[in-house]
Amino acid sequence: MTTLFGVLLTAAAVAVAGWLVRERLAVAAAFGGGPTAVVLVGFAVLTSVASGIADDYSPAIIGVLVLGLLAWLFATRRWRLSGPAEIWPRISLAMAGALLLWCLAVDVIAGSGVYGSRLPAYAAAGLLLATVWLMSAGTSLSLRAMAYTGLAVLSSLTIPAAIYEASWRACTVGRLEKCSLAGALFRGLHNSENYIAMIATFTLVAAACALRRTELLAASSFCLLIIVATGSRTSYLALAVLGVWLLGAHLLERRRSYPKINFALGVTLVVGAVATATYVTWTATKTTLSNRGNIWSIAREYIAGAEITGVGVSKWSYLRDIGEAPRHFFHSGYVLAIFAGGLVALTLWGLWLATLLRRTAVDGRAFSAKAPLVLLVVCSFTEVVWNPLSVDGLTWIVVLLMLTTSAVPPPAEPVTAVGRVPVVHRPAPPAGPPDVTGRQVGGPSPPTEAFRSVPLRSVDSPE
Repeated sequence: MTTLFGVLLTAAAVAVAGWLVRERLAVAAAFGGGPTAVVLVGFAVLTSVASGIADDYSPAIIGVLVLGLLAWLFATRRWRLSGPAEIWPRISLAMAGALLLWCLAVDVIAGSGVYGSRLPAYAAAGLLLATVWLMSAGTSLSLRAMAYTGLAVLSSLTIPAAIYEASWRACTVGRLEKCSLAGALFRGLHNSENYIAMIATFTLVAAACALRRTELLAASSFCLLIIVATGSRTSYLALAVLGVWLLGAHLLERRRSYPKINFALGVTLVVGAVATATYVTWTATKTTLSNRGNIWSIAREYIAGAEITGVGVSKWSYLRDIGEAPRHFFHSGYVLAIFAGGLVALTLWGLWLATLLRRTAVDGRAFSAKAPLVLLVVCSFTEVVWNPLSVDGLTWIVVLLMLTTSAVPPPAEPVTAVGRVPVVHRPAPPAGPPDVTGRQVGGPSPPTEAFRSVPLRSVDSPE
């Protein structure tokens, strides 16, 4: 069965990659232009692959990719120092920056300072936030951009499934029994099946909101095939929760447009998530949620007495090196924030999310456009989807979320073919003699405002 699934995954990945190439015009439209699509999709694919196969060299490679993204931005003059035009994404990016600076300051001051080579990771995270700020004034993405990007990333991670034995790991037995219908756990190029399952889950949610008919069927089938092969229970639970959200979004948006989510609703969602995460962190036992509680209890014990400020994320590497913590990372975005910067960092994380939820959806489908953000809230209970203190193979998800302004791209404006003159602009026949009433027969009509000639502008040119 594993061999069959491997062949199916490879064949599906090749087919999806070919389809994306064929539909490159639609992909470019989702990003607002071909160059932006190439750069952002390339960044996502390369960071995901590098984090899977480059091991110790992946931070350096990803750092170079971040610098390359920033250099492209300046070389093409697509940056604007003013940042986002709307106030809410400005506040959101400011909160992300404050979160990074706070955790860095705590890491420097607490204990014996930053442990190991953590400073380059902080620098990469800061550069990426600056890049998003500079891009956001002239870059507006739709959820189709996330769907297409996710499909490209999944294809690159899945194509070797049929021939690369390390793409699979054996099922677990005992108290933590876990397996899939494939008879093994598919993990792609990474060490954990939850990693690729997380990408497939975000891609599936984005596709459900933005794609239609054949596109939706193809994307959903590919993502579900990957999730089934991974056997990820986290993805199953997250999709069940998001199914409720998407159903509600569909029913609401059928009645009228919703440019924004009510601020009170967004705050309630975030406060509920943060409060629940705090409660779970301080009440978890070692066996909570498939032994994730073992990690959380160690983190809780280490920050005892520093719950407000945290101790700095680099201290976790120290605990692992001396054998007092498992090799796994925090398995919770909320616990990461609490360990790195205490309840202050958790509050900043919540403010970042609440203000991003408030951003306007220009197509009037705010509940659909924010579905991946809700998924981020859900998945962060058991996984680190966004590490605000570093750049890794999942960071592209948050980058696209911070640049997304709609569920679907606006309809393309019709452009007249070169060399042809529209009927409304063709010269009128010459004026004839006046009729019996004295009116002129034939002749040109005065131009109307609707048909004024306007210069055409490439969708890729800067504002």
